[in-house]
Amino acid sequence: MTYRILDASALRDWLAQRHDLSERLGGAAADWDIREVSDGNLNTVFLVNGSTGALCCKQALPHVRVAPDWPMPLERALYESRYMQAVAPAVTGLMPELFAYAPDLFLLVMECLTEHEVLRSALIADQATPGFSTVIGSYVARTVQATGWVSQPFETGAHLLEQFSGNTALTRITVDLILTDPYRVCDRNPEPEEGLRADVKALQTDQILHQAVGRLQDRFLTARQALLHGDLHTGSIMLDGADVRVIDGEFATMGPIGFDCGLYLGNLALHLCAAPHKADAIRTEMLAFWQKFSEELRTGLRTGCGDMWALSRPDTRPALIETLLSEILRDTAGFCGLEMIRRTVGFAQVADYGLCTTEQKRLLARQKALQIGRTLIVEGASLRSFDSVLSLMGL
Repeated sequence: MTYRILDASALRDWLAQRHDLSERLGGAAADWDIREVSDGNLNTVFLVNGSTGALCCKQALPHVRVAPDWPMPLERALYESRYMQAVAPAVTGLMPELFAYAPDLFLLVMECLTEHEVLRSALIADQATPGFSTVIGSYVARTVQATGWVSQPFETGAHLLEQFSGNTALTRITVDLILTDPYRVCDRNPEPEEGLRADVKALQTDQILHQAVGRLQDRFLTARQALLHGDLHTGSIMLDGADVRVIDGEFATMGPIGFDCGLYLGNLALHLCAAPHKADAIRTEMLAFWQKFSEELRTGLRTGCGDMWALSRPDTRPALIETLLSEILRDTAGFCGLEMIRRTVGFAQVADYGLCTTEQKRLLARQKALQIGRTLIVEGASLRSFDSVLSLMGL
């Protein structure tokens, strides 16, 4: 079968021919309810409901869904399927279960999270059950344990490098949209509102900032510490009460552990800028994330490590762990700042700013995000505690 873009009718026919999947749905194919819920930038997504079960079907498009003149390789679906398979044993219950991957259609079929809501939407509606960041902290720590050079034999890292080194198109998006475009004149950047133009110009001419961004570019491109989700933000997390799931791992690549941490915290910080009255709640979530992540990573590394620490002893390992966590903290702060800036003035901005009730409040929120972002990028390399990160955010 050759690749074609599936509509609801074609998807119904394809599923009907897959006994394993049609059996999950139950009933006659003609009775299945198929609804398109595509919401992101890159793919089409269908929810399929049968008499006894449901499926989520996600197909890669040959272009950006919201920008058809921007070509995009279909193979990103392959890397998402590989990511799900690589981390699934370590994060059972924290991501949808992958039921099938059709390589000819670049189609993933997975567990349907019908009752779940996107975390960003839940935050905006003030309906997110507190404590979700504890789950995300555990998720990141577990993926590091399962894929990191520090915790696994070198063969694991070598295999993952081979499996994900070809995901260059989506990594190029990261390099451009997060690490480069906000700091230069670029057609992809939306035209800033009038009150923000001077701030954008300052970003593009700030040599001290550019040098600090260069350090983070180097970290992202050369520090292959573990397998990253690569796009871990509040739009790639879903929750139903206390049931929290991570989705959309198509940006997966080997990279610095602090990248996933920074992107997640950066999106919480953006929500804080748009809704400063939630400062206590956001501070609690950020602390919960870092405490759970660092505690779970400490526990795992105390009892086992990879070839990287093969000569360490039980009495010397704690110092090695704290050195690693300090390095992750510094990277986290910097990547958090990059995410705050790019989601404010770059491509793919966040809906959180819609919480601002006036144009003036929105402008002030965006300016605050740029200021915090710059500070985290420039000063992040010298930070020594997570409290210092929170302090730079005004928390």
